[in-house]
Amino acid sequence: MPKVVRPVSLGEGGTPLGKAKRLGENIGLDNLYLKDETRNPSGSFKDRSASLIISDAIGKGYDSVVSATNGNHGASLAAYSAKEGIACHLIVPSTLDIGKLAQMIAYDADVEEAGNNIESAIVKAVELSKETGWYQATTELNPLSVEALKTISYELSEQGCVPDWMVVAMGSGVTIHAIWKGFKELEAMDLIEKKPKLIGVQSSGCSPITEAFKRGNEEPVGLDTVKTVATAIKVSKPEYGSAALKALRESGGFSVSVTDKEMLAYGKKIARSEGIFAEPASAATVACLPRLVNLGKINCSDTVASLITSSGLKTNDIIQSLSRRRRSPGLGSMLATKERLLRDISQRRTYGYAIWKSMGREMTLGAVYQHLTDLEKRGLIVSHADGKRRYHKITTRGRRVLAALNELRMLL
Repeated sequence: MPKVVRPVSLGEGGTPLGKAKRLGENIGLDNLYLKDETRNPSGSFKDRSASLIISDAIGKGYDSVVSATNGNHGASLAAYSAKEGIACHLIVPSTLDIGKLAQMIAYDADVEEAGNNIESAIVKAVELSKETGWYQATTELNPLSVEALKTISYELSEQGCVPDWMVVAMGSGVTIHAIWKGFKELEAMDLIEKKPKLIGVQSSGCSPITEAFKRGNEEPVGLDTVKTVATAIKVSKPEYGSAALKALRESGGFSVSVTDKEMLAYGKKIARSEGIFAEPASAATVACLPRLVNLGKINCSDTVASLITSSGLKTNDIIQSLSRRRRSPGLGSMLATKERLLRDISQRRTYGYAIWKSMGREMTLGAVYQHLTDLEKRGLIVSHADGKRRYHKITTRGRRVLAALNELRMLL
């Protein structure tokens, strides 16, 4: 592994490991633990990867990185790139969660859409890296992702928990491969006496690794059609599929799938029982347990650690699954005003005073100009002087935000 010349950190890692007493009692497990990666700076375990990858890029003299991403990895890379002031180019599928897109925009990343799946985004990221010489930061293509994610295993050992069962959600397969690598290294260094058995979990609507495991195949067959709300693990052709299958079998574990309905239900149960707001892909690592306990594959007295990789605040589907709550009038009003201004600017060439008049002078002219300034700072609009007036124009990023808002309304 290359030497890190200048570490880039936002305080990632060292996340809590808590005993889920109430949740465990509900499921029938005496020793259920949750490794809470939502406590990382940007809300997901991918901050571990971003820290190491951006450190490597900086150390090698790069000023731009490019990555294909389903969401969390891109949000993390954008945050760490922002800290160092380097350009971050993210290639995303059209199904990207709104919360993750919002993070990328807030961290000032350049976001480009490519197809409706991560595989199309990876192809585009490879092309861009070759054309421009940008540092390749895609999880599936950068081995430092594995080296970073294996620190989860190290931390579990440091926290005094090498469980009987380690439950991990699988998309590309890189996470479960990395965690197994970490435990094998700990055993080789005589720091642990035994390794856990692994349980890999996928969505029933996108489960190439689970199907390959059941059939006894050494590598998964890519799927032509997938459907799941868990975008973080929506990967039809997993790059680390073979490595994931090998890890599962070496550990003596197995692979299972859960439905979207089960994931969403357990997302709420985890929040209401343990105070952790998990995205659906993370909730899958708990949703699979009741069935396994009932089938006798896991004993009630076994120690089980479920990896909660990312916060539910980032995802669209969580909005659908929760009961509607009354929104804060202040925040709702502020967001509604900015959206209204953005839509007005998207439809015509206009300027501040004209916008104020078109709104029926509902607020002060100064407030309108403040909103316009905020939108421009966030890269949603640009302005130019023409005579005595300053005209505003919506940017590509601004149109993406409007499209995301339209999609959100359809969900609600």
